[in-house]
Amino acid sequence: MFNYRQYIAPILMTASLMSLPACTKNDPVYSTTFTVAGERIHIAITSTSKVRALRIFSQLKEDSLYIEKYWNPRRSGTLRRTNTLLASGKQFSAPPSIIPMIRLSQKYAQLSNGKYDAARGKYLYSWGYYNNQGLEAASATKTSLAAASGESLLPPPRSSDVSINDFRLQTDNPNVMFDFGLLGKGYSLEMFAKSLKENGIYNAIINLGGDFKAVGTRSGEPWNIGIPRGDNTGVLATINIAQGESVMTLGSYRAQSIASSPLNYPVFDPATHAPVEHTTSVTVLHRDATLASAAAQAIFVAGPRLWQQTAIEMGVDEVLLIDNTGKIHLSTSMHDRLDFTQISPDLEISTLQRKTVPPNL
Repeated sequence: MFNYRQYIAPILMTASLMSLPACTKNDPVYSTTFTVAGERIHIAITSTSKVRALRIFSQLKEDSLYIEKYWNPRRSGTLRRTNTLLASGKQFSAPPSIIPMIRLSQKYAQLSNGKYDAARGKYLYSWGYYNNQGLEAASATKTSLAAASGESLLPPPRSSDVSINDFRLQTDNPNVMFDFGLLGKGYSLEMFAKSLKENGIYNAIINLGGDFKAVGTRSGEPWNIGIPRGDNTGVLATINIAQGESVMTLGSYRAQSIASSPLNYPVFDPATHAPVEHTTSVTVLHRDATLASAAAQAIFVAGPRLWQQTAIEMGVDEVLLIDNTGKIHLSTSMHDRLDFTQISPDLEISTLQRKTVPPNL
């Protein structure tokens, strides 16, 4: 069994178990719902017995007592201690749970040319998101947030400023402060999926606060999920997701839940030192939920003018972006898979040209 204690942390949870009929066979679908760091997680599994389902759900709840402890920078715990030690400028031994996330932040910051970087938590701190002012900050204007941030932090915080030597970390940049946000959700989805497989469950769907990971099928049929409208007032479209696929959605409406969840926050625009205004929602489909989460944030920053270039840089093909006028921008491959709930939505469809690597001569 996968050991979550190496990666993730406390969670307040209330669980329920129910049996639902499957789509095409008599196999029941068993599900559980509980709360993970302020986010509701729903896990449905099939092709197993009720007794085994109960045992697996109990194990998942026990293993997932660690997300908030390790990855919530607003509470006393592993990440908060790591950020404090980084600010000291001294080298220190970091917990094993933090190292993979910092490495991923460095990787995706480089791929996105800085559009995504988890080291910018100090801006969130200056906006009041670490002292229970999340709802007020979420409703603040771009101008007031830019003023509150003191404009640009100098030197600007970058995850590449952190050196990793085995389990020892050090940076000379006092402005580095990690907040993994949506990246933590993608990573958690992958870990839940891994744990299910290690417990012999090969058909499941995991829904963590509106982000999804498919494990196998639903009695031989693909899992069908909904993609929210840009303002989160309903379902924009539905999509069938195959074995191993993940769907990550980042919407500006999610900033409203910041007070209760360390996994949601406004998307920082490095050009303005304030939250992004030109985009309201981005959805990315990819087999790797962690990559999809970082790509969704980078594409959110890129906006309607530059989203195609950023998607290519991040290595994702199936992308949907809704701008602040309500217009939908999406890749051809994503469009071909969606079943829209409204007739003739305002669409702009783009074919993404993948980068080609010249052969070695």
